Amino acid sequence: MLLLYLVIASVTVLIGAGIALVFWGKQAEFRLIFGFTAGAVLGFVLMLMVHLFTEVGYLTIVVMWGGFLLIWLLENLTHRMQERVENHAGTKRKHWGVNLTVIGLSIHSVMDGVNLSIAAEERTVGVALALIVLLHRLPVATVITTALRQVYGFGQTALWLTPLIITPFIGAFIGERLLHSIFKDLADYLFAFALGTLLHVVMDGLRGGHEPSAEKISPATKIAFVVGLIVTLCAMYFIPGLEHEHVH
Repeated sequence: MLLLYLVIASVTVLIGAGIALVFWGKQAEFRLIFGFTAGAVLGFVLMLMVHLFTEVGYLTIVVMWGGFLLIWLLENLTHRMQERVENHAGTKRKHWGVNLTVIGLSIHSVMDGVNLSIAAEERTVGVALALIVLLHRLPVATVITTALRQVYGFGQTALWLTPLIITPFIGAFIGERLLHSIFKDLADYLFAFALGTLLHVVMDGLRGGHEPSAEKISPATKIAFVVGLIVTLCAMYFIPGLEHEHVH
């Protein structure tokens, strides 16, 4: 199952890149994709939060927010580095800003691989965690490809996307080592931490990507967010381990 997840994770990057190249400059459509993804991810997160709280305990919620804090700090560090680079004069400043974003996303993709390895070990609700990981990778690939294509040619763009395809396999290897070591008895807490690292997707989706934006959230994006949330909450009845979670 893990290999299947990793293959899909790699393919979603290619599909996202293809969407960016085919629908060049369609920022409104990109925001709709992000809005729907954010709503879907929030729905899955809420379901899994209830599952963890009822089946394991409140401490998993604390661990989950620790995972969110880690990614939040990582993203803020990346943005600060970008701003510092862009504030200095030089013809390469825009290139460096995009490059730093790719480096940050590559590090995050390692965490995606870790999360997928954890999802593969969870026979009941792991599929929901895997869906969150796979869902958010497509719009992220679309946005970063758009940014890369603005400063690089097709060949260099493809080269910079390669780490996003490879790094989940590295993360999966790390995750496998964690799950089959002294951490094997803490699987539920690793699951909670993995869930927390994906909470940032909701905020990124509503603001249209990984770059902070001063623009207000469009009504269409809000509608897409609500639709994604509703669709996911309806899907809970078809996910093993969550179909009866509402009765607890």
